Amino acid sequence: MAFLESIFHQSPEIALFLSLAGGYWIGKFQFGKFQLGGVAGSLLVAVVLSQIGIAIDNGIKAVLFALFIYAVGFESGPQFFRSLGRKSIREIVMAAVLAISGLLTVVVLAKMFGLDKGLAAGIAAGGLTQSAIIGTASSAIGKLGLAAD
Repeated sequence: MAFLESIFHQSPEIALFLSLAGGYWIGKFQFGKFQLGGVAGSLLVAVVLSQIGIAIDNGIKAVLFALFIYAVGFESGPQFFRSLGRKSIREIVMAAVLAISGLLTVVVLAKMFGLDKGLAAGIAAGGLTQSAIIGTASSAIGKLGLAAD
């Protein structure tokens, strides 16, 4: 394990490509009717590899996060637009109510408990299981010009 850790610290791109290759390999396995897919498999392998403590450049992180969001949208986008119709109005209203109530809950509780913007954004992303919130909040907080702490 120490050997792999030293290799990943010297060349973090190896861990990056290993997470892609391993993720697509894992994504091919089927569990009954369920198949994880390459994007989710790569994300899981990357999470496991990140436990070693590999430092990746922030620019690369931003590009790869954008590619992840694009890949998820590319896979689910056509199905979403095909499913739109008269019967989907109820689901659209429910999604809007969920998004608005989730945002209001996070804002009110963050103000009530005195949470900073970064922690509130993390709670929103985790509570609403929205990875897009993490990217948007990170970008917005980065443009504020605040100290890292």
